[in-house]
Amino acid sequence: MAAADRRPWGEHDLKCPYRNKLLQISFCPWAFVVRVIWAGPVSLKMRRSNRRGLMMYRCHLCASTHLRLFSQPDAKSRQVLSLALCRDCSLVQQSSLPDQAELHEYYSRNYRQDYKQSVVPTPYRVHRAGRVALERLNRLLPHLNAHHHTLCDVGAGGGELVYLACQVGLQARGLEPHEGYSEFARKQYDVAVETGGIDGLSPASADVVTLFHVLEHLPDPLQAMAQIHQGLGPGGLLVIEVPNILQWDASPANIYFGAHLFYFNRHTLLALASAHFEPVSVVDEGNLWVVLRRRDHVVAPQWPRASEVNLAIERFDQKGWWSYLTRGQGWRKPWKRLRQRQDEKTAAGLTPQRILDRLGLNRC
Repeated sequence: MAAADRRPWGEHDLKCPYRNKLLQISFCPWAFVVRVIWAGPVSLKMRRSNRRGLMMYRCHLCASTHLRLFSQPDAKSRQVLSLALCRDCSLVQQSSLPDQAELHEYYSRNYRQDYKQSVVPTPYRVHRAGRVALERLNRLLPHLNAHHHTLCDVGAGGGELVYLACQVGLQARGLEPHEGYSEFARKQYDVAVETGGIDGLSPASADVVTLFHVLEHLPDPLQAMAQIHQGLGPGGLLVIEVPNILQWDASPANIYFGAHLFYFNRHTLLALASAHFEPVSVVDEGNLWVVLRRRDHVVAPQWPRASEVNLAIERFDQKGWWSYLTRGQGWRKPWKRLRQRQDEKTAAGLTPQRILDRLGLNRC
């Protein structure tokens, strides 16, 4: 069997012609198990109802039809998600994508409630978001030069990164689709966070664009790369952080989400950006973190090599609870979370701006 056809437990997926259902037959070394999974089209939890999306039979990155279909439960709702692994580029993606109108409605009104359980950030979430924003800013600053003055944070959340970037002298603004969170940023920090998405990025309006855990939510990542290329000035930087589908330290129970339409690895993320950007820095320990420089001219995309695809699929097939607990040191996470929550309790009773100021802006 070729490397690209390897499956955990010898799993093979056969597509049934009836209503696009999936017959999944697994051969286990210790027992013969037949599982029939009736996996219907994926849907986001929009307005608390299920809606049919657009079924995807081609890879959204390389347009290949050589896909391996599989299913996993949504880590939040436990609804079954229909997914596809592209054998030609190794991108993992949902096999059904919501339309733009559904996405706009969901992210402007319901997403933060579904995933954060609040219309505006609570003090402990401000503390958590501020700590993460400060870490990201500290990683970003060494890549900036004297020509990088303006920053646009797409998917700005409650505005923590925009506020901290302004404190270190950048002309920062943000775009946040959720109405409650964007209004919170304007009121609490007096920063320029507009209610909207990536379409609000005007041509040549920024020297730096940041996408922190945003790209996996967008229905057309290729179009997003073209929009950001236009929105950046010459020599501009694009900074992306996304979950890494190949990272060992992600709990198997917390990987797949209805709101995550795409699941990138190092090779697929760089291939996605390759026509419009060239890599400056790539870190793939834990989440994927890439710094990309805008190309002066758009070039042909650079696809992953066959050897890279085979290795990525092989590693994908090795992921599971054992690798998470051992290689990913998942057994340490409960203690880490306990320390973080104790630290977050110090935010009680403080204003959001005071919480961010106390996090230590002098470290920037």
